[in-house]
Amino acid sequence: MTRFLIRALADLEGSGVNEETERLFAYHHATKHSYHSVRTNAHFLDWRNQPDPFRTYEGASLIKLPSESGFPMAGTFATMAALAKGTRTDRGSKFQEVQLDMAWLSRLLWHSMAISAWKKVSRTSDRYSLRVNPSSGNLHPTETYLALLGFAGIDDGLYHYRPDLHALELRGSGNWTEQIARALVLPWATESSLIVGLTSIFWREAWKYRDRAYRYCCHDLGHAIMSLLLATCALGMPGGVVAHFSDLRLTKALGLAESDEAPMAFLVFPPESPSTSGRLTSPPQQELGGVPNELSLDEVPYDLLLGMHRSTILSDAVEPLPRVSPANVDSAQEHPPLRDPAPDVPLGPTVRRRRSALDFDPRTPPMERQQVEQLLDFATRDWPTDWRGNFGGETTSAERGADFVTPYLYVHRVRDCEPGVHRWDKSSRRLVQLHCGNVERVAAYLSLEQALAGNACFAVSMIADLTVASRVFGNRGYRYVHFEAGAIGQRLYVGAEALGWSATGIGAFYDDDVHRYLGFLEEGEAPVGASLRAAEQAALVMLGSPSSRVAAQDQDWREPAPVISESGEEHLSGPPQFRKNEEGASPRKDPRTLPRQVVYHFAVGRAIPDPRLEA
Repeated sequence: MTRFLIRALADLEGSGVNEETERLFAYHHATKHSYHSVRTNAHFLDWRNQPDPFRTYEGASLIKLPSESGFPMAGTFATMAALAKGTRTDRGSKFQEVQLDMAWLSRLLWHSMAISAWKKVSRTSDRYSLRVNPSSGNLHPTETYLALLGFAGIDDGLYHYRPDLHALELRGSGNWTEQIARALVLPWATESSLIVGLTSIFWREAWKYRDRAYRYCCHDLGHAIMSLLLATCALGMPGGVVAHFSDLRLTKALGLAESDEAPMAFLVFPPESPSTSGRLTSPPQQELGGVPNELSLDEVPYDLLLGMHRSTILSDAVEPLPRVSPANVDSAQEHPPLRDPAPDVPLGPTVRRRRSALDFDPRTPPMERQQVEQLLDFATRDWPTDWRGNFGGETTSAERGADFVTPYLYVHRVRDCEPGVHRWDKSSRRLVQLHCGNVERVAAYLSLEQALAGNACFAVSMIADLTVASRVFGNRGYRYVHFEAGAIGQRLYVGAEALGWSATGIGAFYDDDVHRYLGFLEEGEAPVGASLRAAEQAALVMLGSPSSRVAAQDQDWREPAPVISESGEEHLSGPPQFRKNEEGASPRKDPRTLPRQVVYHFAVGRAIPDPRLEA
């Protein structure tokens, strides 16, 4: 994959491939899961070739960060509210100047990208780490780089974060913030004290998830972005995200021209004051320190994944994206004010305590409707990023900054909320019921037959408008819709934890079955798919049921799967008016060009304790 990334960037000049948006829809369709595809495309993990989850730079100067202490007591929901408003979490109107030093850096990284827990491997002495920022399969394709300027106790330079040691590796000394800011075409940011660069190592995810892994890498970027934004906001240094940039320029600016890493997003923090103006700085050291480690013995190239990434790359000649600043005032006026987050709990211990639930206990008391709507209200509010049109500097057109993602809920156990399918209405900030009935089995089935989606209090399908995203941003919009889904997911994670619940992201689902069930796609020749009964029968076969083995021998897997909605089971597919009246539903015969498609699943409930977690 390293060679591919180098070649993709070198051949990019004047290609205009980002505008060929049929590539976006072709990739998304080709990487869909279906009942049959997961049974016919077997993939066995080569554990001997598993990529190292930690990037290291051998020979680079290592700076251990101090033990974390003194993280502000800012509330979880208060911090999310401050981020949505573009303010700090301080309650007063006057703010003390932030003391930028190694202790501040330690607090930031400890509460955003660090190791948070360890798990034991059953029947062995091995253990593996979990992190504050979640990742599909715990594979962690995201790497973190920090350009520092004017931090007390640490030299100006470009650093790589080592979560395994909670340490920084010096890649190059000097004023790297100016170099990166100019590459981002952000002249106002040349004196920023901090710019954080996030990259993806696609191979880490592709080892397990193959071509579909590009989706997961972008989800993980969204989670990491939001994790960092919340931590910096709580620490009194709000900033924003820049993701619309020339890939070649930023690859060079980060010193990654020969790397297996792809720059994906940058967090930029405006200078607090002109105090650094006129400060003597040295130019960035161009000879970088350290040699990157090889992550595995072999890398398997996945052409669809790499081709999709190439299709999203912007050439060196890309013009700056029009932007607005500093906050999306119009958006704030359109929506009701944020709900009172009381009671609230501190963000610091909440993000450190967060885990991805492996399953939920369906016997627990239900969630309150007020809690569910509070979660969704805070998770879907505005946040500062260039593609949303509220961070960067200049005036933008009205179309930019639109929300691409709409959550649809499968409600199972929520007090004062009828079970069934609901849509989150972004204008009223309320749940709108679309269909009544028990949808536990269908939620589990649609989530790749994972029981946790039915055992949760509620599950979510995040539906993205790929047509609008591609019209505005070209193929690059594919990154942004998945970043947005991950950012929503991260706020659902920490919000659920703050309310005493747990959550988990689900990147695997039966794509077109979700579309058919929600009414975005006609039944056509492929009815809602691979019925629950067939799925449950397959599960019984795996569990050794003799009667199911006999039935399985007679099953022709080449035949279309039975319809999910049979007589007397209307609750599995929804009544006709549910499909016809759903706002924005656009039944199409061709699922390859469907405007609105599912990009992420999520579930919230009471987690079953994991005995493998170390105390």
